[in-house]
Amino acid sequence: MATQEPSPPSSMESNKPGFPKKILGNKLEDKHLCNCCHNILRRPFQAQCGHRFCSYCFNRTVSNGPQKCNACIKEDIFEEPTSVLKQGCAFPDNAVRREVESLSAVCINEDCTWEGTIKEYELNHEGKCEFMIIPCPSCKERIRFNEQERHNERECPERTLNCKYCKEPFHFKNIKAHDEICPKYPMICEGCAKKKIPREKYVDHIKLCTKFRTPCRFHVVGCDMSVEKEKIHDHERAYAYEHLNLLLHYIMGMKVSMEGLQPQGLEVAGHKLLELQQSLRELEARVSQLSTTSSGPPVQGAAASSSCTELEVKAGTFENVVCVLNREVERFATTMEASNRQHKLDQDKIEALSNKVRQLERTVGLKDLTVVEMEGRLREMSATTFDGVFIWRISDFAKKRQDAIAGRAPAMFSPAFYTSKYGYKMCLRIYLNGDGTGRGSHLSLFFVVMRGLNDALLKWPFNQKVTLMLLDQSNREHIIDAFRPDVTSSSFQRPVSEMNIASGCPLFCPLSKLDGKNSYIRDDTIFIKAIVDLTGL
Repeated sequence: MATQEPSPPSSMESNKPGFPKKILGNKLEDKHLCNCCHNILRRPFQAQCGHRFCSYCFNRTVSNGPQKCNACIKEDIFEEPTSVLKQGCAFPDNAVRREVESLSAVCINEDCTWEGTIKEYELNHEGKCEFMIIPCPSCKERIRFNEQERHNERECPERTLNCKYCKEPFHFKNIKAHDEICPKYPMICEGCAKKKIPREKYVDHIKLCTKFRTPCRFHVVGCDMSVEKEKIHDHERAYAYEHLNLLLHYIMGMKVSMEGLQPQGLEVAGHKLLELQQSLRELEARVSQLSTTSSGPPVQGAAASSSCTELEVKAGTFENVVCVLNREVERFATTMEASNRQHKLDQDKIEALSNKVRQLERTVGLKDLTVVEMEGRLREMSATTFDGVFIWRISDFAKKRQDAIAGRAPAMFSPAFYTSKYGYKMCLRIYLNGDGTGRGSHLSLFFVVMRGLNDALLKWPFNQKVTLMLLDQSNREHIIDAFRPDVTSSSFQRPVSEMNIASGCPLFCPLSKLDGKNSYIRDDTIFIKAIVDLTGL
């Protein structure tokens, strides 16, 4: 009976290389390793030369044709054709597969406590571990698998939201810019104080709103009053004298400006001068004509002499008028040139003052930002403590709770506090509508270790007992929870970013205790207290 030739490994059996070596800890043996990827064998196949490979690794190696076995070459036992890898020259090593799959394994992800066999790891845990680190497909930030949903919904800066007013999608980082242009954004009329007017209808509203204040129609001549539309006629009747006075001053100023700056006066004077010169030439021609006829009869000569004398007087008068007009034209031209120079100087001065104003506005803007930043730091410093005991006052509880339920601000951070002036820096993080297992049912409270200036002088990991309290404002029954840090958790190692991952109590306080009449909320305010045990510091 002919022997059946071993079938080549199917590419459908596995599309992954071997298991990571770390899942075996210190129990690793060379016989369990793939001779290609050097990880723990997954679906092992044994070649004719005796070396074992993962199914995936073997298929990938022979996909481009027969290949020499690198393990044989490395061990100096290469032998043709036994050491040549090709399709059909390897068979499933089920004995080694069962041996490998029965090995005890642990999860390689930090903080995960899963234990079992490699077979159980592959079937039930691999690729499903809540603690494995994966990149966010949107912002590329590395996050844990179990925090993916929360990150996508609340923290990812690239997440897409739908505007609650116009229902249009936009990126979270553009929320302020969208609010500035959203046509459905609710606005408040400055006149009648009507609320929730869509931006697209706001202009139409103020056109009809009788309470909206508008500038007086005489603002162009100096009236600086703003009046409600329904009272505009009363204002104009009451201030009629003032408006006429402003209008008179405005018109007189325009007249002076026109006479001093516009060239029409020069044109009129020039025309008059040309007319006078033409008249003078005509008179001279008549005098010449009379002179040629002076040799006639004596009576005619006397008449001509009288006419000539009269014309000479008129010519002298015209010459005087022309001289006066010439002087006026020269004075007018000088005044016009001086006005043009002064106008250019005024424009240059206005431009310089405008630049100065813009520079001062920028300076004032920077100063305002600095003042806001300093005020924030001052408020934070005034709330800071240096004895490990911190009381956090949270006002406007109802509004902040609604913001948390709506997802606008699910979490809040407290100001920082310290174990001593040069000690550990810490803060609290609270979810008013719960987080994780407590979402929607509990108030979740967490403790956060922050990066401080003196971390290099402190002992790490952080190992001080932490007590968290929701204070009963009648001092009868405080809600208290306490824990001692898990020193193996990254939450309590020396911070490498601004703050570590929060750790604490997702089920700190049932929200039902805060509903109705209770002594934990007074004047819409609650108090959270944190106590860090300073023993050993």
